[in-house]
Formats: sequence, structure tokens, C-alpha cells
Amino acid sequence: MTSSPIDFSNLDPKREEYARLAVERVLQTAINVHASDVHLNQTANGHQVRLRIFGQLREAGVAPSGESTNLNSRIKALAGLTTYRSEVPQEGRLVLDDAGSDRRLEARVSTLPTLHGERIAIRLIPLSSEAWRIDDLGLPSKTAEDVHQCLRQASGVLLITGSAGAGKTSTAYAALREILSAKQLRSVVSLEDPIESELEGVAQSQIQPDKGYGWSEGLRALLRQDPEVMLVGEIRDAETAQVVFQAAMTGQLVITTMHARSCADALSRLLDMDVPLPHLTAGLSLALCQKLQPTPGQSGTPNMQLLVEQLPPIFGALKKALLVDADTEAIQACACELGMQTLQDQAID
Repeated sequence: MTSSPIDFSNLDPKREEYARLAVERVLQTAINVHASDVHLNQTANGHQVRLRIFGQLREAGVAPSGESTNLNSRIKALAGLTTYRSEVPQEGRLVLDDAGSDRRLEARVSTLPTLHGERIAIRLIPLSSEAWRIDDLGLPSKTAEDVHQCLRQASGVLLITGSAGAGKTSTAYAALREILSAKQLRSVVSLEDPIESELEGVAQSQIQPDKGYGWSEGLRALLRQDPEVMLVGEIRDAETAQVVFQAAMTGQLVITTMHARSCADALSRLLDMDVPLPHLTAGLSLALCQKLQPTPGQSGTPNMQLLVEQLPPIFGALKKALLVDADTEAIQACACELGMQTLQDQAID
């Protein structure tokens, strides 16, 4: 992990090649420290650079604004975006080579208009992860076995939760690859924002709210496509949550993700989103909350260890806790009494 800011002092903002060299330095540093995300906030004084490393956002310095070239324009050109449009959000992608190895990464680039210019967020995805399956993720053996069992079901919801940078999408894609590799042919569709990687055998659809194609329209369209398996990129609102569980109740297997600090937090939020308790108890096949934790590697480069919290089945005492509208703490306490090991406990172990 980086302990000091990126050094831009030997780059001259007046020179024509400044933006190219500064962007290369930011991206290569992000790759070297295994960052999952790069944030560049344009301010009155330059570009504030931050890196998300193993889930933690860290300051990485300030790149001065170029006098003849612009960092944002350079990144947008690399990602195939319109460089002269800064008043509207844009999304693009590019492939990066790691100068220190033979690794290749896909970079997903998004822009946002702000007070002093554009904010750019870059998500870095190792292309090697495209081949990952469930047994490659480092899940606890019992959890991996339960995921395999869940994916063999005809219906239900596999809910993958966690904070930003926890690898939720990697787990969801690994689950899809398991389904695609099975002998039984199944109709598989997805609704994503954006599509992070192409999966052969999946009809992948990306929402485009500016064109009237949002989550609600996309989900209704997906359900008319005779799906057996659906990937819903993320549950962000009540309508999406309700449609996901309705689909599970009517015969589809739904793989989806959600930002949540714990399994108990996810349950509490789903109830707040007015998912009917009968749909939640009958439709939720498996709920996981995951976190990436760095551990020392032999070469000095940190390894990433996946910690996974698995919610016990919702019946008995846990169902009773939900019936009385228990808060997150009460739900977590009940789940722990039923044998759930929290992320914090696993990190300590």
C-alpha cells in the first residue's frame, strides 16, 4: 500500500506531455498498490487524487492543472469519451498494461460535472478475473458448497453484499460462470450499470436512464424475455428490490448485489424497501456479506483474503426477530446466536 503521495514535482505543467505523463504516473501507481478505484477531483488548485486500496480510500496527492494539456481530457481520450463535453456525465473503458508484469486490467471510466470541472472515477478490474469460478474465490468450504447448491436451484435470490471495493461483482460473475458451465442449458440475462465484462452465453443489457431505460423499465423487459437466471447488477431502490423478490417467487433464480455493512444491515434495508416479509423469507436462498482484507505475501506484495459472512436460513428465531421489526443490531445478535460468524470476528481470527 502507498504510504506517501504520488510525486508530481518533477513534471512540468507547462509542457505539452505533462498530462500524458501525470496520468501514466497515477494509473501505474494505482496498479502497483493494487487499488480498485482511482478518484480525481478537479479543484481550483489542481486534481486531488485518491486511491481505494483494499476497500479503504487514501489520499494520494494533488496533480497541478496543466497549462497546455488537461488530465481529464487525456483520460477521456484514452477511454473513448468526448473530450470537449464536460457538462454531462460520460462512461467509457480502456485496457491497461502493468509495466511491471504481464498483468492486464480493464479500466471503467466515469465522469461527473462538478463546481470546478469534472470528477473522474476509474474502476480497475484485472482481466484475469474473467475466468474466476466459485472455487477460485477463496470462500470458506461450507459457503462455497452452499453457493453451488443455491445455483442449482430453479428459483430464489443469491444476495451478495458488502462495501465498495469488496469484490461483489467478481463473486456475481463467478456465479454466472458456474451456471454457464453446467450441462443444463439455461436462459441467462442480466441488467447492469454498467456492464463490467462481457460474458459469452449471457444476454447482457445496460441501463441508460438518459434514454428512458432505467432499472424499472429494464427489469420489466427482462421478465418478458423468458429468463431462467437473472443477474441484477445492484439493488439501489425499493422498486428494484421488490421486483427482484417477485421474480424469485415466480420461478427465476436471481443473482444480485447490494451495498451493506453486514447481512443484518442488508435484511434491515430490504424491509425498509418494503419487500414483503413472506417474499424475503421464502425467496432469499442465500445472503453473503464479503470484505477483502490484505495479508502479507512472500514477495512483499499484499495478498487479498476474502472474508465472508453468511446469513443463517430465515426461520425460527431469526424469522421471529424480523416479524417484530427488529433493528440491525437485534437481527445481527440473533443471527450470531444461530452460528453466524461476523466479518469482524473473522478478521480477528
